[in-house]
Amino acid sequence: MEFNRRTILQRKGNSDFEDWGFQNGTFMRPKFHFAIAILLLCCCVFSTAQTSAPPTEKKPNPPIAFQDEKHIGPVEILNDTMGVDFSSYLRQFLLPTVRKNWLNLIPEEARAPLRKKGKVVIEFAVLKHGSVAAMKLASTSGDVALDRAAWGGVTASDPFPPLPSEFVGRYLRLRFTFYYNPDKGEVPASPNSTSNSGITVNIFPHPVVRVTVGGSEVVTATVAGTTNKAVDWNITGAGCSGSACGAMSGSLYLAPSVLPNPPSVLLTASSQADSTASASVTIQLVQHDSSGTSGQVK
Repeated sequence: MEFNRRTILQRKGNSDFEDWGFQNGTFMRPKFHFAIAILLLCCCVFSTAQTSAPPTEKKPNPPIAFQDEKHIGPVEILNDTMGVDFSSYLRQFLLPTVRKNWLNLIPEEARAPLRKKGKVVIEFAVLKHGSVAAMKLASTSGDVALDRAAWGGVTASDPFPPLPSEFVGRYLRLRFTFYYNPDKGEVPASPNSTSNSGITVNIFPHPVVRVTVGGSEVVTATVAGTTNKAVDWNITGAGCSGSACGAMSGSLYLAPSVLPNPPSVLLTASSQADSTASASVTIQLVQHDSSGTSGQVK
């Protein structure tokens, strides 16, 4: 059966004709159906937005901490200190500055999760006014990136503060050792001993000091955990005894004039409040040469 305009008019009537939207000779769908469809669509979108869980915000990874994985080991003084104590200068200025700049340059391969191991030794001189000179790579890690980071830790710290005014030498020559993710016990332990009483003795330099025959070196002992800060010094050696091993004058170690055999002694500081609390440093005695003396600090 053919439906046309007249058939629709006959079946629906004029009132329905207007509802069905017949305009200008064109048959239209009801307008209210379109409105309902739009309303339903909006409801569905709103319902989906309410029931769907909001996307989880991706949080950045926490910064990698190096404090327990990267260490600057013993720092050796390679020339004659002329009796000047450089402990404060090294601890307050050189070590913190070099360490900070080195950690900023640590390559990805030495960070978690790879944690590549390595040890780099760098020697350099600090001139009177604090600038760095005569820098050299004394021992490589075998990895260019690890060597470069250690090297940059020193160069980025140049210049340092001027050397102590009481030092009349032209420069202070140092040897820095950089450890990447060392094994337990690889880095020399801190130079201190704690007794059952809680008293702690620290000694500086540590663990080895080179002193020329007839020369001297400042060795400082500090005591914590008691109001009595005094210590007793004891010097022993396999190839010497008594004054042949040297002597202490206050905090100044006076080397013997004759080289013992073997040429090393052990200098120990013990707390007067508790003799079980002590700390020691090995004195390596050498004939006078251009290298002078050497001390190490942790």
